Amino acid sequence: MKRVDVPLAVHRMQKIILPFVSGFLASLFFHESTLALLHAAGLIDPSGFSTDPFLPLGLPTFIANAIWSACWAVLMAWLLRVSPERIAPWVQAFVFGGIVLTAAGVFVVDPLRGIWPSGNMLPRLAVGFAANAMWGWGALVFMRAFMASHEEE
Repeated sequence: MKRVDVPLAVHRMQKIILPFVSGFLASLFFHESTLALLHAAGLIDPSGFSTDPFLPLGLPTFIANAIWSACWAVLMAWLLRVSPERIAPWVQAFVFGGIVLTAAGVFVVDPLRGIWPSGNMLPRLAVGFAANAMWGWGALVFMRAFMASHEEE
């Protein structure tokens, strides 16, 4: 049986598993909640936690978004070098979520689903930026909460 070095295993977990879980939870608690609050305030028509099927997978949209968000969180953690030893990049996480996720959703994911950007995109981009920026901030909140410093190991 191969012996795994505990600090190396913890390091790997903090680089992949924890950001993945953090991104999934941030989608549910921050992204979808932001959409629900904007809907409750009468600012947008669609509400959060949409159960409409996400084509072609057929999953409820909020679950599909949470899975995509989990993958994006791994990339965000790597690009922003999130670790317990460094100062948390709060503004960068907010901007990453707002810009990168919104752009990927509008210009990559939606066209793959047959939805093309057209007309006045400003309202859609503004709502996407708000919800996705809150996701980025929330993902960092969860990452920092779950990550252990080396002194605690």
